[in-house]
Amino acid sequence: MHAPKRAVALATAALTLGGLFAAGATPAAAAPAKAAVKAPAAVSAVSAADVQAQARRCAWPRVCFYRGNTYKAAYKDLGYQRLGSRARSSNVIVNSRYDDGARIYLMRHNGTGKHWECAKPRRVYSLRPGWKPYAIDIRNSPSCR
Repeated sequence: MHAPKRAVALATAALTLGGLFAAGATPAAAAPAKAAVKAPAAVSAVSAADVQAQARRCAWPRVCFYRGNTYKAAYKDLGYQRLGSRARSSNVIVNSRYDDGARIYLMRHNGTGKHWECAKPRRVYSLRPGWKPYAIDIRNSPSCR
């Protein structure tokens, strides 16, 4: 009975972070964002159906990595971890944890520029083109502190 609520919570979360992530979870996610931080047109939105499917497959307490709608890997241990090759090829990230944020470390595909973003609890994120994840740091804080 709790799984549908979690799937709905993940499916209704919509947030845009710092230019690298684009969280899309509603049918309007493909439209330009009206939030304070606007996403560039190059954002690849995640459809509501894809979000719900991914949320159902990402069991608590994991941070899951997908390539489109294909499951690649999941991490659940607190602390810094280098990603395996399957997770490094992903472009969608689902944080199914209730209270823990995850720092997702990203680099440009050409190897220049590194950055991290906070994947907040119970959200789905789509990576912007040109970036790939290389490490994760699951933290005991929803704001990744």
